[in-house]
Formats: sequence, structure tokens, C-alpha cells
Amino acid sequence: RPPSTSSSSSSSSSSSACPPAGDGPSGSGGTKERAESSAAGGVAAALRKMDRSLVRDVGVLTASQLMLNMGFSQMVPVIPLFVAQMGGNLGATGVGLVMSAPSAAMLLLNVPLGRICDTRGRKPLMYAGTVMTAAGTMLTGFSSSVLALVACRLLVGAGVCASSTGSSAYMADLTDRAPQHRAKIMGVNQAVAGSVWVVGPAVGGWLAETYGCRNSFIIASIGASLCSLGYTRLPETLPAAAAQRRRDMHSEQKGTSRSGSTGEQPPDHSGDLSRLAAAQLHVARWWEDIRPLLKSGNQQALVALAAIPSLRWSCFSTVVTLHAASVLGAGPWEIGLMFTALALSQGLAMPLGAYLADKTKGAKLSLVMPAGLLSCASFASVGFATTLEQFLASMAVQGLCAGFTVPAQGAFRAEVTPQALRGQAMSLERQLGSCIGLAGPVCMGLLSDVAGGQASILLTSALMVACHAVYLLRARPGSL
Repeated sequence: RPPSTSSSSSSSSSSSACPPAGDGPSGSGGTKERAESSAAGGVAAALRKMDRSLVRDVGVLTASQLMLNMGFSQMVPVIPLFVAQMGGNLGATGVGLVMSAPSAAMLLLNVPLGRICDTRGRKPLMYAGTVMTAAGTMLTGFSSSVLALVACRLLVGAGVCASSTGSSAYMADLTDRAPQHRAKIMGVNQAVAGSVWVVGPAVGGWLAETYGCRNSFIIASIGASLCSLGYTRLPETLPAAAAQRRRDMHSEQKGTSRSGSTGEQPPDHSGDLSRLAAAQLHVARWWEDIRPLLKSGNQQALVALAAIPSLRWSCFSTVVTLHAASVLGAGPWEIGLMFTALALSQGLAMPLGAYLADKTKGAKLSLVMPAGLLSCASFASVGFATTLEQFLASMAVQGLCAGFTVPAQGAFRAEVTPQALRGQAMSLERQLGSCIGLAGPVCMGLLSDVAGGQASILLTSALMVACHAVYLLRARPGSL
């Protein structure tokens, strides 16, 4: 069933209690009119309360993510150059090895955390993940060796995986309470939470050049901690049906464990058998959930699109940054300006993109292709840029395109993915992104060292075009 027809228990009960205008029986008796008026007033009050709670939840989620982005936006231009300085003569390949460490942790955790998100809840992953991110980021700033740096980045990757798994499913759950405004809600969230990227990278680059790179990691850690505190103020959105299913699964596992421990087997072997049976049951249930997602053309299309940000970031964090440093002598401040140009143009385009995604028939599919292909061409032009202005123009065009594609893509994902499977569906997208994030920086850095940065940038752009082709061929309206 499409997610727009399934929502949390509180919102569905409120909306089902409100019949369409004119559907009720007519009559002129005063008692009947007063009864109908009282019922209508109760429904209106319930709807007003639901709307206020939705606004509150979206506001708290957005404000928390604003704190997170406030810290990380100023750290982004610092990380590649910080790694390059610590890595000495490792070159782009060495930078890629360190930058891929978070993706290694995410690759291992995406699927199990997606399962936990759909069976245990969204909130625990959200606030626990941001705590891990804060700790790993703080330790990164005080790392004294490449090995210590890799270990800290692994911790950051685990935290980001947990928090993003929970928060992405949480936002999709919230939009179920107002499906007709799904893209607008997501657009407002992304525009407000991402607004700090307009100034954060440039300010962070200036702070790093003025006061040192380590302070950027301290600021980012504080922002992640504040985000975790904000997440604790949110209610859980996992549907009651999913919670009941979780209880049923646990009771079956306990029954299997008890049956496996009876008989004439030695105690130690029976314990092993019971654990094995429980693990087999867990895998069987996971496969039952994930199989229709793997066969779905829409989910395949969304997975292909999810690879694009990982491809872009893998190339930018290793090749483009060093290419700009080589061509322009760019430091953290210039790198920060590039991200600022991207964020500013994306923020300006996001409201229009969200409006079109909600109002234009088929826009959730048709908006992605033209804007996405223009973004690919703009990314390819970075390889030929020789001035700061050309770098900034290329990043601005990419941000403008993202302002149209991101709300449409998010709304389409929420519409075609059943609520009870969102965590696991999004884990598939993150799994591919993690694979790219693990191998991409190393491979692109190696290609850059061998054939030059321009070849690596053009190859990345071609791979992004291929992802859009998969989306074009596989995406169709409808559930799953």
C-alpha cells in the first residue's frame, strides 16, 4: 500500500474521524444541529492539535539538524586539507584512504541498522548516532597519526549511519500526516537545515586559516551534541503495527531458544543451536522484507540516484580539492567559498523545486532528469576550471539543480515506499553509497595520481549520467 495511505496511529485516527463535507445526514432539529456542531468542533480541535504537533515535530527536527549542519558545514573545507597535511606524501590516494574510512563503517552497519530502525524505532538511532558522531569528530581533531585518524573516522561513520538511518525514516513518517504537502515539508526542512551551508564553509575556512584546523572539529562536535539533545525531545513515529510485529518476532525467538535448549544436547551446544536458530529466523524475516524491495523498479531507481552524492563527494574530497589547490593554490577559505556557492544556489532554488514537485503532475519523475543531467555537465566542467570564478560558477549550477531534484526525489521515495519498510529501503540506498564511499576516494585518487585530476573528474561525471539513465528506465509511479 502506498505510504500516503498509511500513517501513524494518531494521525490516521484523527483524519478518519473527519468525513467529507456534505456526507453527513441532513436535518433541521436543534438537538441534531448542536450534536453535529459539537462533533465538528471536536474534529476541528483534533485537526488543529494534529497540525500543531506536526509543525512542532518538524520544527524540532529541523532545528536539531540545523545545529548539526552548523558544525559540519564549517568543517567540510578543512577535512581534505587536514588529512593531506597529516598524510605527508601519500598523495591523492592516501587522502582517499582516510576519507573512505567512514564509508567502511557504514557499509557494515547500513543493513542491520535499517532493520533496527524498522523494528526498534527511529529515535534511539537518531540521538545515539549523533553522540557517536560528536565523540568521533572531537577525537579526530586531536589525532596525532594517520592510524588514529582512521579509527576516529570509523567512529564518525558509525554515528552518521545510525543517525541518518533514523532521521530519514522519521521525516518520511512525519510527511505521512500531510501527504498533500510532502515535498513542501521536505523542502522546508532541507532549506532551513541546510541554510547554514551558505556561510558555514566560508567561515569555517577562514577560522581554520586564522586559528588552526583543530578548532573546526571542536565546533562540529558541539553542534552534533546539540543535535542529539534536540532529538531526545521528539516523539517516536514507528507505527504500533510494527511494534507489535517486533514483539511477535521476539516471542518466536524466545520460543525457539527454549525449544533448542531442551533434549539431551549438552548445555553449551544447545545454547549455540538456539542462537543459531534465532539468527536464522532473523535473517529469514529480513529477507522476507527486503526481497520485494530488491525486485522493485522504483527502489532500483532510487538506489541509483542515491549513488550520485557519494560519487560527487568521493571525487570532490580527494580530487577536486587537490586540483583546486594545485591550479589556484586554494586553501580552506577558497574551498569553503565553493561549498557556499553550492549551498546558496540550492537554498534559492529549493522552494520553487518543492512547489513544482507538489503541484505539477508527474514532476517527481520529470524534474529529476533535466536538472540532474545539467548538474552532471556542470561537475564535468570543474576539470577545465582555471580560475576561482569558474569553480564557483560550476558549484552554483550544481546547487541550483539540486534545489529542483532533492525535494522531488524525497517526495517520490516517501510515496512509493511502504512506511513499515522505509528504514530497510533507505539502508539499500546507503549501502550502495557506502560501497562507493569506500572504494571511490581511493580509486579516484589513484586515477588522479596516474592520469591526472581531469580524467578522474570526467569519469565521475560519466558515472553520474549512468545513474540518471537507470532512474529514467526504472522509475514508475506507484507503490514499491
